[in-house]
Amino acid sequence: MKKQTEKAKNAPRKTDAALAGSLLPARPSDGNKGTFGRALLFCGSEKYRGAACLASEGALAGGAGLVELASCESVVSLVLTRAPSVVGTAFVPSEIGAYLPLKLTEKATAILVGCGSGKSERLALSLFELLKTPGCPVVLDADALNSLALKRETALEVLKNAARPVILTPHPLEFSRLSGIPLDSISRDRAGVAAVFAATYGVTLVLKGAGTVIASPDGEVTVNTTGGSGLAKGGSGDVLAGFLVSLVAQGMKPYDAAILAVYLHGAAGDALTNEYSEMGVRPDDLPREISRLAARLYRGDCQ
Repeated sequence: MKKQTEKAKNAPRKTDAALAGSLLPARPSDGNKGTFGRALLFCGSEKYRGAACLASEGALAGGAGLVELASCESVVSLVLTRAPSVVGTAFVPSEIGAYLPLKLTEKATAILVGCGSGKSERLALSLFELLKTPGCPVVLDADALNSLALKRETALEVLKNAARPVILTPHPLEFSRLSGIPLDSISRDRAGVAAVFAATYGVTLVLKGAGTVIASPDGEVTVNTTGGSGLAKGGSGDVLAGFLVSLVAQGMKPYDAAILAVYLHGAAGDALTNEYSEMGVRPDDLPREISRLAARLYRGDCQ
């Protein structure tokens, strides 16, 4: 990997409402559900059923024409009671760890893996197969990243040669596990480290935390200006991942989709903090708040 002291190709820019508004996906009035893509989510497990709910509801907020959840029966059943517009596809999980029935990916226009999946070498091997197969973009979050970290050297090589666009959404510890970069080095230069990693491995990287850094494969870096400690709760990242994959499913470029998703997710957290305090923000309130704020941007309210 290149020296971590190397900087991004351009100085990092910061997000604002005007930038976010300029990135909103078009919604043609004569569009139908096929126009707006199919987001496929491999999320959830017996232990983490709520993660699949939050990711699915985040994806619905993002506007994909179809949101499909592929998971075990108990997860699918729970999600459909909360969000009946989700397409539920149940399959029997492996006893040695989550896996991906790749036949399901053929109709997807974007794929999300990892929210509440549980980490395992079995999932890592399944991800290797997915990444080596040409196709639509894939967002890797949470246990997808933790599973890849179990086979780190191979995973980095597979990422570097992936046959499809890849978006990674780690928090700093997940990023450290996968990249092998110490946490203190990451914290000293988040933008620089993210830029080098994204360029080296050809991925779009969303390095979460205060001032989330979004880095593109070609060296562009954006630092988010929204969000705060109200979002520092289990489940917030699941909503973000679902919202992001929904934007990508509609045909947005991964880097642009990541900038917009992170900005609106953070802004929703800020709005809920103003109403309920940092303590009172609930991740399950985020999807509706994201939709409300997106409506303001569509109306041209960039204040």
